[in-house]
Amino acid sequence: MANLQKHRAHESLNLDSAADWQVQSVVTADTDGVAVNVSSYHTIHLQSDNDFYFTFNTTGTDSDVSTTNDLYLMGGDTIYSIKVPRGLGNAVYLIMERKGGSDATVKVILA
Repeated sequence: MANLQKHRAHESLNLDSAADWQVQSVVTADTDGVAVNVSSYHTIHLQSDNDFYFTFNTTGTDSDVSTTNDLYLMGGDTIYSIKVPRGLGNAVYLIMERKGGSDATVKVILA
């Protein structure tokens, strides 16, 4: 049976709004990966100095990135905004791992 209490009224209407803006500490995406809990948010804003792969999972396991299959974001001045996928489960984690030979320093804002 569907969980009818999962979203507030404006979320159920699919309005694009954010009731929160949480600046996180800078994270380092290295060869081991890093997990950020994004369960309570709708959008993730990211800016990185180097390229990094990303994926989402429900366990927070840092090593879930597939460098063969997952997408990557290019480092630089671009700010990326990514919607949090709600179909995965109650707990959702953003997993990031560096793409090149240098670690990626990623600025993260959750909204």
